[in-house]
Amino acid sequence: MTQESIQRIAIVRLSALGDVCHAMAVVTAIQARYPNASITWITGPAEAQLVRLMPNVDVRVYHKKSGFKGMFALGRSLKGVTFDVLLHMQWSLRASLLTRVLNAKKRIGFAKSHSREKQYWFVDQLAPEPAGQHVLDALMSLACAIDVPLQSPSWALSIPESDLLLPERFVVVNPCGSKVTKDWTLQGYRALIKSLLSQGLAVVVTGGPSDREIAVCNAVSDGLEVTNLVGKTSIASLLDVIQKAALIISPDTGPAHMATIVGTPVIALFALSNPKRTGPYNDQDNVVSVYRELVEKETGKSLEVLPWATTVHRKDAMAQLSQEAVMAKVNSVICQLKLMD
Repeated sequence: MTQESIQRIAIVRLSALGDVCHAMAVVTAIQARYPNASITWITGPAEAQLVRLMPNVDVRVYHKKSGFKGMFALGRSLKGVTFDVLLHMQWSLRASLLTRVLNAKKRIGFAKSHSREKQYWFVDQLAPEPAGQHVLDALMSLACAIDVPLQSPSWALSIPESDLLLPERFVVVNPCGSKVTKDWTLQGYRALIKSLLSQGLAVVVTGGPSDREIAVCNAVSDGLEVTNLVGKTSIASLLDVIQKAALIISPDTGPAHMATIVGTPVIALFALSNPKRTGPYNDQDNVVSVYRELVEKETGKSLEVLPWATTVHRKDAMAQLSQEAVMAKVNSVICQLKLMD
């Protein structure tokens, strides 16, 4: 494909924050290959806060709760627009149905090995097999289908300065995942924070505005001298906080991947999914995981023969991460970063 043949590109990636972080690197690569193309990205309301930090992207918001009514409204807002190519980057039937309200000459989806919920029914071209097993590699395969060369991920963002009062040098602890099953233990987080404080490191606790996250972060922070920002940040201001941090410690959730896009080292805690597939792309060596042990015990099979997206189902999976393993990794990374200087 040539720059002349691709003038309008549609990106459909509705959620979640982590996957949108991966997709942003792909769109950055597309912009380098097609600098004159107009890019429209359909995404969710929270995710749109991130995507709007990218240059030259027309962001359109679809609220999942709006259902078919919202899909038709989106279609009407883009009536008369024909995209030269639509890159279908979402593994969901809802997203597939949404793509049908958009006019596109070519619709590209994942290779069958990485397709879910019959996505291949809704596209007319399949991407090549991904070059690696990470979600970012799968997303990048769609860009490869329009002649974007494989490359190391990069992100071009304009991040507004927040007015939050922050310590001079600090570590972010982000205790909550998108689901309670992704949370590590309260005892583990409190022991972690006490250890960081005992080493003279300032700690900033972050979390979203949900009742669960507020309760967890308050319990984690109770009686400890930390800066508690739970429920006090927008997506953009949280990204600014993470950018200014020396290190972030988090389960598998959006802020862990937001750290990757701004170059902040992250220690990610994993048990439910394969960190080689969904972990922070540039911090694979800093993952603390019991995924392999748990998934092999649950399935009775070696990880190497399991399907790409196999997950662990036991509800107490994260509790199997020992404090000793987490602290060993944290102390190792602190020494590597020379945070005690």
